[in-house]
Amino acid sequence: MDLQTYAILNGPLAVLNMVTIAFYIFCMVRPLHGEKIKQPLKLLLWTLIGSTIIYIWSGVADGFSQMSGLNFTMMFWSDLLMICSVSTSMTSSVWLNFFYCSQIVPAHSALFTWIKKNVKSIIYVFWITERIYTLLEITSMLLIFTDFDAFLSSNNFTMVDDMPEKDFWKGFKENMFLIVFSTMKTHFVFCLCVMVMSSGSTVLYLCGHMRRMAANGQLVSSPRFRNQVRVTVTGLLQGALYVFSASWIIYGTFPQNANINIRFTTVDSTVIMVYMTATLFNLGAGQAVFRQRAAHIWLRGAQCFKAPQVQQTDQGA
Repeated sequence: MDLQTYAILNGPLAVLNMVTIAFYIFCMVRPLHGEKIKQPLKLLLWTLIGSTIIYIWSGVADGFSQMSGLNFTMMFWSDLLMICSVSTSMTSSVWLNFFYCSQIVPAHSALFTWIKKNVKSIIYVFWITERIYTLLEITSMLLIFTDFDAFLSSNNFTMVDDMPEKDFWKGFKENMFLIVFSTMKTHFVFCLCVMVMSSGSTVLYLCGHMRRMAANGQLVSSPRFRNQVRVTVTGLLQGALYVFSASWIIYGTFPQNANINIRFTTVDSTVIMVYMTATLFNLGAGQAVFRQRAAHIWLRGAQCFKAPQVQQTDQGA
């Protein structure tokens, strides 16, 4: 994909996402009726929104660096931030699904009872662990892509001593690179398992619950049940998005050998940008804090448009 096509496809999506993010931030800072968002939901939402902002601006910087002369330093940092931010965004959506599963599905085992009681602590532990891993990932990438050859030549190594040093650093960088990306793949697969189990457990419970309610002649239109169904549907959609995007990144972007490369191609960036866009709109449909504020603004706008018509009708009478 050439850069012009890339800009045409991703530019409108980036603008749309930034507008959506600005609205979400407004909703979280000034929630409707002053209702506070409880933890750990608030932490996960802020993490997802923040990582999406970093990804969008990193993608913009990467595109400009390519069009302006391939500034390697800017491209390197842009790609590194894009990889870290998309990983953070995707794992945040996983833990959102996990959190809602723990709130919806009743406990039928000792393990799940313990998870429900300690879900906040579990999410905090994984969140902190993933942030530490992100810092280690950035540090490892800086070591991997440090120009040791220039360092060796600047210190005037002899030819006899220079070649073993270069071979050592080459092997070191290749091994570290494989360790970092193997760990990243394992992390994606682990989160994929959590996503599938969370979504699957919620769907199985709600299907069985609906059958029991129908057999007992009970109505399935209560607000609480509708909210659970809405969260489940958005969770399933997010799960499908995660499966597709994680598979694309693992098998299409990450290297399968010791070939050191962390470049996102324009096709990779476009696929991930579509994932980010779908995730943001799915988030708006599933989270009450965004949905209620949007409905409130829509009603206020409708009232403003109706008011002049009413006044004109009164004047004509």
